[in-house]
Amino acid sequence: MEDVLISDDDNVLRRVPTFLPNFIKPDGTISSLAFSKKRNEDGLSVDLERLTTLEITVQDRSRFRLRRINVRVVRTDINDGLDVVHNPIGDNNAHCLITGNITGSKQRQLVMRSEEVVF
Repeated sequence: MEDVLISDDDNVLRRVPTFLPNFIKPDGTISSLAFSKKRNEDGLSVDLERLTTLEITVQDRSRFRLRRINVRVVRTDINDGLDVVHNPIGDNNAHCLITGNITGSKQRQLVMRSEEVVF
């Protein structure tokens, strides 16, 4: 698979598990922990929207929700070293990473600047 150029006009999708209580607040909103990197990851796992479908990214609507965020928002508005890079894995050519130091403050901004995808 070839690396794909990601423009500021692109959107990425973050799949949020609804079965992890730390990711969903009691009022049903998304916690900033939903935008935290796993310990062994080089970045925050997302899918490039134009290379996938909502159904493929969410996998199971009963267990996951989707958030959409614009790449320009990540790179320019939140910024401070954040970037979105193509990182295909296995058969998922849409896989990307939000890289950089994703602090608690940046996690909150990612949640606030992203939108729920309803489909």
